[in-house]
Amino acid sequence: MFGSNSNTHDLDKLKVGFTFDLYGNRWEIMEIGQYDWRMDNSSIEYTINSNGKEAYLEVEFYKGKYEVTYTEAIFIEDPILASAIETKQILFDNKLFELDETYSGDYKNLTTHSSRENLTCYLFYTDDDELLTIEKWGDGSFETFIGEELKPKKIKNIKS
Repeated sequence: MFGSNSNTHDLDKLKVGFTFDLYGNRWEIMEIGQYDWRMDNSSIEYTINSNGKEAYLEVEFYKGKYEVTYTEAIFIEDPILASAIETKQILFDNKLFELDETYSGDYKNLTTHSSRENLTCYLFYTDDDELLTIEKWGDGSFETFIGEELKPKKIKNIKS
């Protein structure tokens, strides 16, 4: 099967315990969550682990194609995040990120069966398409992630 990455699984229907190769590492899915963006679309977020390193893989099936984002959690102080949302830009790691998209919706952890939590998600990009995401939760707290969008074919060797 020349040219095939041998993925036989739908990327938005993976389960806890599935493994796959990405960025030269073997990752295992530890938890699954779902974002409902209230615009007739949703996305699945996999909490993934490779040798003790935690990251997130968000998958949305949109217009017949997968949109996939890989991110890692980072810490930025809340006043800086609030300012970034207001000014629509943030300087991080000597790179300027500018607000590109904002989504409101809710999140539910499907592994722990938590109740739905409201949030607003702000997507900031650099000129090189590096992504910084700020999630502002209904209780006023923030979470921040750095990463990139990637082509689905980079996820290889999916095993159940």
